Amino acid sequence: MNLKLSNFSSLNYLRSFKNKNLCRFIFYICIAIIFYYFMKTYSPLGINWRPYHYERVLNSIKNIFENSSLSLLGYTSWADVKDVTNHIQQNTEKIYIVPIYTYAFSSLLYKIFGNFQFLNFAYIADYIFIVITGIFISEVGCKTIRLKNNVDSLFYGPVIFSLFLTSPWTYRMMIAPWYEVAFLGFYIFSIYLFIRNFKYAGLAFLSLSVLVSWIWGFFLFLFLILFLGISLMNKNFFNNNFNFKYLPNSLQDKKGFYLYSSACCIPLGLNVLPLLIYRFIGIETSNSTALFRIGLNNLENIHHGGLLGAFQFLGGNRYSLCFKFDNLYQVSNLDNIISIFNCSLSITSLVLLSLLSIFGLFLLLKNSSKIRWIFLPLIWSFLFYNFIFQQSFAAHLQGHSYVFGLIFSIGLTYLIKYSFELFKIPDVLSKVLMIPLITGIIINSIRVDYITGLNG
Repeated sequence: MNLKLSNFSSLNYLRSFKNKNLCRFIFYICIAIIFYYFMKTYSPLGINWRPYHYERVLNSIKNIFENSSLSLLGYTSWADVKDVTNHIQQNTEKIYIVPIYTYAFSSLLYKIFGNFQFLNFAYIADYIFIVITGIFISEVGCKTIRLKNNVDSLFYGPVIFSLFLTSPWTYRMMIAPWYEVAFLGFYIFSIYLFIRNFKYAGLAFLSLSVLVSWIWGFFLFLFLILFLGISLMNKNFFNNNFNFKYLPNSLQDKKGFYLYSSACCIPLGLNVLPLLIYRFIGIETSNSTALFRIGLNNLENIHHGGLLGAFQFLGGNRYSLCFKFDNLYQVSNLDNIISIFNCSLSITSLVLLSLLSIFGLFLLLKNSSKIRWIFLPLIWSFLFYNFIFQQSFAAHLQGHSYVFGLIFSIGLTYLIKYSFELFKIPDVLSKVLMIPLITGIIINSIRVDYITGLNG
């Protein structure tokens, strides 16, 4: 009899757990639909691809099929097909090349449909991918911010998801996606799989994330190597696997280290080796050099704004956008001044919220040492990328900063939750108080979304 009751209780718990997962998923989808519809209706730029991005995708697909000497080695180009063909045949000009992997799905659709009409709706696939990324960020967040029960996840999951989806870093990737979109999506899914102890599936998606954006994979692997080297110098190399603690939880041993290293290094090699082959066969690329992206190639590199320039992503958009009167209402000089002032306040508000979210995530890492492997490698990679490639972050604010959306959404949610717990505010009251706070943050984020420039 007791066994039957126990089985019945377990079955009810399982059903309840599945129901809560389903409810969370429904909340996520409803939030996404409402947000996309709202932005399509009211945002100045809407939510469709920007024209320049559409042209890049179109050229990339054409070059895959018409310039096989590029595509066979895993690269394509944003440039016009004729220009690329002339360069390859006559070596007339340098060409800008990009990895082929993020255009693989679009190329498959082109082969299926036989024309490019599908590109008029291809942005929908990006929306779905971004939503899925947000869902897994929320699920990982729920598993790390120490929720008391499954009911809490019904509240905090949608909160994290809403903060991520409505943020300016995410909005810009809706209208002009960068490689960071694919990277973060595959990477956060690998983290989710590692948490669930599906280590080989996690390694597969980790490799996929590095394949689409090798520079992030390089920084992730560099973090691991530096940690190992410093541990060795500190004589902690054989101290309770201290050197492996920032690997995923199912890979914290020597075998795991080799597997994780392979998952990073193999796709790194697949990206770098073709570049060496191109140079050997005489195909010259116009891609910017590392020294140019760092900002130290010469004084005429006008897009290098130092650390403040690199960290302007904290505001979600550039302050300079507030001074473009063609994007603002012009009724009188006073109205222009008011527009500039309030536009600047919106961005400054997001700067403060971003700083609070960073503090919140570091507070989470301090209070929960067992989850540091989830966030610390990515945070370190993001900061290192930002500190070193200052010109790149300043000039290309819209792309690289997309990863910050994860830090912002989880860090800010945990900080608010932790603050209520610190002041011993009852659980129900803390949720009631959080609703206007989160609503205000979302409204401010959407306001900054509206400021986004014509080029995204």
